[in-house]
Amino acid sequence: MHDKLELSLLIDYYGAFLTDNQLELITMSTDEDYSLSEIAEEKGISRQGVRDALLRGEKQLYDMEQKLGLVKRDRRMLELVAQMADEVSHCNADCAEYRKINLLLKELTGIMEGNDGV
Repeated sequence: MHDKLELSLLIDYYGAFLTDNQLELITMSTDEDYSLSEIAEEKGISRQGVRDALLRGEKQLYDMEQKLGLVKRDRRMLELVAQMADEVSHCNADCAEYRKINLLLKELTGIMEGNDGV
C-alpha cells in the first residue's frame, strides 16, 4: 500500500479512470481510513479481495501518473509561480507592471489550484 495522501491526490487527478468499485474501495481506504477488514465487511467480500482490488487500483493510478505526469507537472508549476512571486516581491510596488504581474500570478495560481470555476 502507498502513501494515503499521495493516493488521495492521484484520485483527484485520475479517479475518473477507475471503475466505480475501485474508486469506492480506494476512497474508503484513503479518505475514510477504513481497514481492510472494515471494507471487506461492508462490501461483503474477503480481505484478500479488498487488498487485491486496492493494489490493482493503486497501480493503475501510479501508472497513469508515470505516463502522464500531471501531478508532477502541476507541482513544478506551483514551485515556479512561487519563485516568480518571490522575485516580483522585490520590485517597486508602485510600478504598474508590478501590479499587473502580481495579478497575473494570482490568477495563474488560482487556476492551478482549481479555483477557476472550471
